[in-house]
Amino acid sequence: MFLSDKTVVNYLAGALLLTFPLLGIAWGTWGFIWIVLMLLAVFLVGRQSGLPLVTIFLLMGYGAALIVYGVTAIAQMSFVPLAGLLGVLGWSKHWPVRVSFFWGAAVAAVLGTIPTLSFVSTGFDAQTANDMVNMMVKQYQDAGFMAAMQQQGITELQFRNVLEEVIHFYALIVPSLAAIAAFIEFGFVFYTMRLWFKDYEGRIPFSRWRLPWYAVWGAVIGITFYLLGDQFSWNVLRGLGINLMVVYGALTLVLGTSVFLYLLQSPKIPRFFKWALVVTSILYLYFSVVSIIMFGLFDLVFNFRRLPEES
Repeated sequence: MFLSDKTVVNYLAGALLLTFPLLGIAWGTWGFIWIVLMLLAVFLVGRQSGLPLVTIFLLMGYGAALIVYGVTAIAQMSFVPLAGLLGVLGWSKHWPVRVSFFWGAAVAAVLGTIPTLSFVSTGFDAQTANDMVNMMVKQYQDAGFMAAMQQQGITELQFRNVLEEVIHFYALIVPSLAAIAAFIEFGFVFYTMRLWFKDYEGRIPFSRWRLPWYAVWGAVIGITFYLLGDQFSWNVLRGLGINLMVVYGALTLVLGTSVFLYLLQSPKIPRFFKWALVVTSILYLYFSVVSIIMFGLFDLVFNFRRLPEES
């Protein structure tokens, strides 16, 4: 009796879901590749065997890791693969592509921040921050950059203060960086699976990528949280707002780039104007990046490309 390739792949994917959470901790291999492999397995098993079975496999895999390693396992593994369940649900319910992606990616981003919460609650201690500052100052001194800055009127003390602020800001936005990484992991697998199962739906060009209009509320909430937290000195709310704005900055940069490419491909715009737009964007890069982010943000509401809702 011979098994078909699809059956073998389905069995392997199921075994991966049952064992990878535990093995990832035991071997210290949790990372981008590990998460991507688990997400691929979620979509494969969900596609072939349905949502209930893939949910059971995932819960058993994570449950085994928690039983063996206890609560400490939460900080050692990623829960992003669980977001794949929402992607499978969207496929089974035939949700629009952008709706399935948005909610799956949003859940992935939230789950991706879980391992960082313990770090955010403590941050860098004073000794660690001081050691990092000393190491960076020494590197600048060895490279000769410190002497060059002092010639421009920047003292070592001022440079140390800037480094301390950068380190503390980095500690503050660690959750948003983890959320962006989760976005990339989920998006990579989601797009790969759409190409894999060509019979499911047609490929959507990058220049036509778009999210549901209500995705803009995440940015609105982030700005609101930041302003309220800053006004009333609520550090937790302020930090949450900053992290949301960082995430939406990266997300709308991608969406804005999609809008920009759509404009460059439009036959209604003269070729000379397209080249002028590209050259200006390169010369004024900072302004261009900010403009692209704003384009991506407002396109969620105004749909500048006039794309149909089902595309």
